[in-house]
Amino acid sequence: MIANIVSDKELVVLIHNAYAYITRKKVRTGILFLILMVILISLYECLSILSYNAQLERSLYSASHSSIVVQKKDGSEFEHTSFENSVYEYEFVSKLKEAKVVSIKQGVTLDSLPKEYKNVVSVIGTNNTSKNVLFRSGVFTLTSGKDIDSKDRNSILIHSDLAKKNHLKIGDTIVLNSHTYTIKGIFEGKKHETYTGLSSDLSENTMFVDYNSLDTKMVTKLTIDSNHLKQVQSLYPSSEYVVSKDKNAYQSSLESIQSMNHMIQILSCSIIVCGLVVLSLVLVLWLRDRIHEIGILLSIGKSKVEIIIQFIFELVFISIPSGIILCAYSVIKHNALCFTLSYGLLMSIIIVSVLIASLMIMIKKPREILSKLS
Repeated sequence: MIANIVSDKELVVLIHNAYAYITRKKVRTGILFLILMVILISLYECLSILSYNAQLERSLYSASHSSIVVQKKDGSEFEHTSFENSVYEYEFVSKLKEAKVVSIKQGVTLDSLPKEYKNVVSVIGTNNTSKNVLFRSGVFTLTSGKDIDSKDRNSILIHSDLAKKNHLKIGDTIVLNSHTYTIKGIFEGKKHETYTGLSSDLSENTMFVDYNSLDTKMVTKLTIDSNHLKQVQSLYPSSEYVVSKDKNAYQSSLESIQSMNHMIQILSCSIIVCGLVVLSLVLVLWLRDRIHEIGILLSIGKSKVEIIIQFIFELVFISIPSGIILCAYSVIKHNALCFTLSYGLLMSIIIVSVLIASLMIMIKKPREILSKLS
């Protein structure tokens, strides 16, 4: 496009003049380099986060549509059918022995509770905690130890707040009713709570135990790794069961991802606007000091367009070192697309900023500019 505006010979002269200016004005070049580098890195980081979120969203979508959840309509327990790679979950309330539950700071308290309903915890028996919706959606995060799997027996995961209150760590034991479990992992997080006055309603008093230790074939939720929804539905009467795709983890995670994407998009737009404003103001101040140079270029026959192109070349040359550094980093991180987009946005910011700063040249006649030299 530039070749259609100026000849090849004139283009070479403009490139030479641009290079000569930035090497001669080292302080200005250094300041512009820092401004451009900050804009470029900020845009790259924002685009990287958006790219990562898009990949995460696709992964969650794939995972949520590759598994089927079976539950009773009334939420009661039922005997599970053996499926390959299926996850069993049996939820119940148990009394915590030799330890204290985490108490709520504010909320409803029931002083008239029977003794057996005090110091109780919510327990989820499962053969794979990593596929539990609370962990898959990121509501709960394992901070130490390991997940429960199908090989475990008498293993338990507890909340970090409960562990802290009772000075518990990995390898310690904890008693539920009369059953002793060994702590295999500690997690943190906060789920949606409906507080009824029982301590088991709190996230901090939620525990996960291995399904094998329950010695039962009953479940309250069955998750099956399968895409054959109709085939699974045929095994469970629709009058009693709800058989559907496991979208809970996807939906809950999608809300947080979309919220973050919205914030990053606003931040990206703010960076672009701030970059334009700052760069334009700096260029306006410095172009005023270059009136003499502009006047000389006009007097020897250079057009306004050629002068503006030279200014653009100057900023492009200044941006190249930061571009090379960031390009090498993006290749290592396998994120070349984000670099390409961020550098393209930087080029757009440079062009628009130069055009804004050059309005003083564009709106004035060459005679007016030359008259300032006298």
